[in-house]
Amino acid sequence: MSILRSQVLNVYKELLYLGKSYPLGYNYFRTRCHKAFSKSAGLTKEEDIKNAIARAEYVKKEIEAL
Repeated sequence: MSILRSQVLNVYKELLYLGKSYPLGYNYFRTRCHKAFSKSAGLTKEEDIKNAIARAEYVKKEIEAL
């Protein structure tokens, strides 16, 4: 399970880094990102966690496209 945890942390850090150039500002982006990750904090099934990571990767690609 520690592999999934490290993947989640890496995606979160990458999103926060990309959020520095977000058009509405870093504080806006950080609070929304934090809420999204906090909402998924209670996930225990490995499949659910992988789906959440995939969703975060998709968001990351969309932000890079901005």
